[in-house]
Amino acid sequence: MASGNGRSGSDDVKAFGNFSVSNGNFELSAAWNSLFTVVAQSNAVIYNLPTVPASVPVSVVNNALGEAHVLRALAYFHLVRIFGNVPIIENPLDFVGSPSTIRTNPVTDVYKFIINDLKFGEANCTPNVAGSGHVSSGSASALMAKVYLYMQDYANAKAQAEKVINSHEFGLFGVDVAGRTYADLFKIANNNNKESIIALQWLSNGGYGFGNGMQASLAYSSAITQTGDGYGVLAPTFDLIDAYSSNDQRRKATIMLPGDYYPELNQAGGGYTLPANAGSQGTHAQIKKYVTGSPADNGGKSAFQSTGMNTYMLRLADMYLIAAEAILGASAGSSPTGLSLTASTSDLTAVKYLNIIRQRAGLGVVSSFTFQDLLKERRLEFAIEGDYWFDLCRIDGFNVTRHPKAIAIIKAQDRGDSSNDTPPVRFGNGYFTPVDANFLLPYPATEVANDPALALPPVPYTFK
Repeated sequence: MASGNGRSGSDDVKAFGNFSVSNGNFELSAAWNSLFTVVAQSNAVIYNLPTVPASVPVSVVNNALGEAHVLRALAYFHLVRIFGNVPIIENPLDFVGSPSTIRTNPVTDVYKFIINDLKFGEANCTPNVAGSGHVSSGSASALMAKVYLYMQDYANAKAQAEKVINSHEFGLFGVDVAGRTYADLFKIANNNNKESIIALQWLSNGGYGFGNGMQASLAYSSAITQTGDGYGVLAPTFDLIDAYSSNDQRRKATIMLPGDYYPELNQAGGGYTLPANAGSQGTHAQIKKYVTGSPADNGGKSAFQSTGMNTYMLRLADMYLIAAEAILGASAGSSPTGLSLTASTSDLTAVKYLNIIRQRAGLGVVSSFTFQDLLKERRLEFAIEGDYWFDLCRIDGFNVTRHPKAIAIIKAQDRGDSSNDTPPVRFGNGYFTPVDANFLLPYPATEVANDPALALPPVPYTFK
């Protein structure tokens, strides 16, 4: 919504699309609570697991501790990108007597904390367990590559990304894994595939609150889900639709246009075709990614407001694009205001990495690329996976308060709706110009009420 990839008139989320999120927004509180729940659960493992009986193998204990550090790092990576300064909590018992005096810690300290957690995970998680649903040592290395990229530490970002690529623990569908395409990444049958580095694991048919609820919101209608949900509350913007070239194979796997046919949906009925009049949010297009179909389409692994489709947190494709950007960044030189959108490279290795992703999508090879080209590739590769907003937040530099390049990009996006004519006439009513303050979200009002110290300036963290 905020990135300009999706639009919705739904009251619970539309504020994210027009930059009017208040501190009383329910989804804002849900984000804060869910991520700090992961922190709390990780801390419980980290502080309690070392007391297990000596009969438990050290390797088992170390791996579990490593996984807890990686997941805590992942939660903090989301928290710091959404809210900026946040409290670093390692042991909640430290604050039992003074819960209303917890101060935030600065962004730079949060990133240092994340890197420390990931180094621990890299050293202690079991290597080469891709496909198990667990994070591995390689998962920690991969997330570290992404964190370093956000910090504009291009040398370490490249080193970590290439470490993961060259380990061959993971593989790209359609490149290293034959017989599979980009679209196959988003089928329940391919959960925990070779390209998956970190993914949320869901009960396959646990029902509301236990499975992945994305399909219930994203699917255009119950004709797709056949479980009574399918509310179509999010649709792609015209800006996202226009970003795809006609031969980009990722488009149909990500968004549906009227007339698109999907044999994997409603298989018993001969497949599903998006109707010509489909347009739940005014752009005459719908979301396909994470829409997997009915229980019959998925061997029973879906139910009302629930599917067993994993949610990707990190895929191998990201490593190729991170390595390409890191090479570009190193050649352009570090700048506190980030890379120029026109900064370019023809470095053979960087171009090779970018072309691997482009060719998988059915696109032609290039001999050079700009930072703007790379951002577009990232946008299309990870659309509807929750990544593009964070890319926009970082392109003006690490830990900055001004966002001129991102504001210019968003200001030019067509986020509006259209008429019901064929073809539809665009109304041009969806242009927004955010301000710098919109690039971080406010702390939830309930949290500040319980802990007024959140509103105070951050204090340096004392690392243990």
